[in-house]
Amino acid sequence: MNTSDRKGDFPEILASIVHDMKNSLGMILTAVDETVSDCGPRNCPSSRHLSQMQYETKRLNNNLVQLLTLYKMDRAQYVPTITDNPVCEFIEETIIQNKPLLDYRGIDVATDCPEELYWFFDRNLIAGVINNILNNAYRYANNMLRICAREENGYLVISVEDNGAGYPEEMMTIAGQEAGETSFSTGSTGLGIYFASIVAGLHKNRGKSGRIELKNGCSLGGGCFSVYLP
Repeated sequence: MNTSDRKGDFPEILASIVHDMKNSLGMILTAVDETVSDCGPRNCPSSRHLSQMQYETKRLNNNLVQLLTLYKMDRAQYVPTITDNPVCEFIEETIIQNKPLLDYRGIDVATDCPEELYWFFDRNLIAGVINNILNNAYRYANNMLRICAREENGYLVISVEDNGAGYPEEMMTIAGQEAGETSFSTGSTGLGIYFASIVAGLHKNRGKSGRIELKNGCSLGGGCFSVYLP
């Protein structure tokens, strides 16, 4: 095998290693989740450290899932599964998945979503996007989140607002770039924002493409992440 052949095999080898890492990390995360649920602040001196471990493990797991998904998309191995979804139910399920972590930080979550709102999108991909934003909110929000959904000019808009210090300028720059132009030269890789932008762009309907938007201020005074799905 020559050197060029080996270089061609490297992405597949790397993807296989990342997949194994994700599986192992998933098992660790399950064990940590179960331990945290049985170990509250009142009966476990290590609860704070366990909560931090839970946050970091979930963050790493999200990153690995995003990397694998981006790899499959780059190799044309991922086809979005677009289904009709009750948006309010989708939001509630996403909150439930993140509730233990948010509860530990004392972060309250308010929702605003019309019960009759249904939309076509890839449920797993959009759940990955929102889960990543909520995981970041664990670190940056003060004590409040607001998740709202609405129909606007032919788009479903799902927004996550927090009452933290807002998004830094480099993250706003990444969000404003086209997917092919995104650079990772800043201090933060911005993988989650890049992933969200790619996922949103996969959603197309009647000549429209999905997109994301980051801004500061909004109703809670902090950062506001929005995904627009046609």
